[in-house]
Amino acid sequence: MATSIASVKSIKTLKTPQILKLGLHGTWVMSVLLMALSIAGVQTQRQAVQTIGKDAAPSIINAQRIKDSLVDLDANATNELIAKPGQNPAAVKAYGDRQKKLAMLIVNAAENITYGDAERQPIEQLQVELGNYMMLVQQARDYHQQGNTNSMLIAYRNAAKTIDNNLLPTADELNEVNWRELERIYAQQQNFRQGSIGLILFAGAGLVGVLVALQLFLNARMRRTINPFLLLATILAIGSVLDTTHIFLSTGHNLKVAKEGAFTSLHALRQGRAIAYSANAAESRYLLDKAFASSHEQAFFRHVDRIAKLPQGMTYDRLLAEVRSGKLPTGFSGFMADGLNNITFPGERESAVKTLDAFARYLAIDAQIRQLETSGQHQAAVTLCIGTNPGQSNWAFEEFKKAHLETMEINQKEFKLAIDASVNTLNGFEVKMPVLMGAIALLTLLGLRPRLREYLL
Repeated sequence: MATSIASVKSIKTLKTPQILKLGLHGTWVMSVLLMALSIAGVQTQRQAVQTIGKDAAPSIINAQRIKDSLVDLDANATNELIAKPGQNPAAVKAYGDRQKKLAMLIVNAAENITYGDAERQPIEQLQVELGNYMMLVQQARDYHQQGNTNSMLIAYRNAAKTIDNNLLPTADELNEVNWRELERIYAQQQNFRQGSIGLILFAGAGLVGVLVALQLFLNARMRRTINPFLLLATILAIGSVLDTTHIFLSTGHNLKVAKEGAFTSLHALRQGRAIAYSANAAESRYLLDKAFASSHEQAFFRHVDRIAKLPQGMTYDRLLAEVRSGKLPTGFSGFMADGLNNITFPGERESAVKTLDAFARYLAIDAQIRQLETSGQHQAAVTLCIGTNPGQSNWAFEEFKKAHLETMEINQKEFKLAIDASVNTLNGFEVKMPVLMGAIALLTLLGLRPRLREYLL
């Protein structure tokens, strides 16, 4: 208390020029502080936008696409093997196309390594295990051509183990590395943004306070009314604080739309798509390997439940009727339920319902396949499984994929728009802020300089 009183007394003993110089220097110091805090905060925001929008999110999507392609590669290999040699050229072509796409996706992942060995090691493992898988599939193909069914099944089972136990977990690992980083940066950004706004408001209040105090001092001590330079400096200071706060809030909102609105749905949709490919592969495995048909059937329905698990006793017709009316029944779970629970953008609900409807049609055809197989009509079941005509399984799966892609594209578009809006909001700030603070410092000098000169005469 004694120190504070002494400080007040010492200020009161200062002469007018000393007080004006103190105010001038105080304005400069607070301008520099406000500029430093604002630029540091914006750079942290920009890094969060870069990590979420340009590094982690694309890598997560790429990892999910790798997983899609791996399972579809296996489904095509299986579809080739359940038909007689040379009778399913579409599966052979699709296998080759997926092989090329996988190579491209793995190259993309390698080119976008951001987190060191945590990403590099899974990518290297994918390359090694993919080579092993393709070698085993080729063995199965060779035995298939020779009519050696037992050896073909042994080779294919080893290939299936490679993809199930090695390749898919490795793709998941690559996904998780980037997902954890995205979650960490997003949470960090939210906390830092709130703290930065508080510090900027504090520094801004200090700057405005010094300018207002100088204006009041000139009015009281020197009988001046309004100093136009100080008034303009004060307006600029208030405007700078409001603009910076708006930038922080706007960027935070855009990141929330991108992460919680668009990307959460997109991630769930991508995961659901990968599981759908797994279900489709399990359907083909069910027909290929009769010794393990029961295991493949159980795997199929496990995958289906992860995509869309209906409440007990509910049919898809009833579920679709409720979803179309805007209701989500209690007990409905899975990736499709997650997506319907996170409807954010125009057209998203309609597209999600269309996807659910297409999935229901696919499951209805799958039930026909199993009925044919259990009734001893194996060839008819195979034809229905690998057929691409309307009413056949591969046709229905393609229709599901198209509807599903529409929903993903809605969220992908909104994610990109939100990230681009964040980038545009932050662009040029490091140039604008020093100019504004420099203008405030110069205006303060211009406002006080004539008064200081009066004491030199």
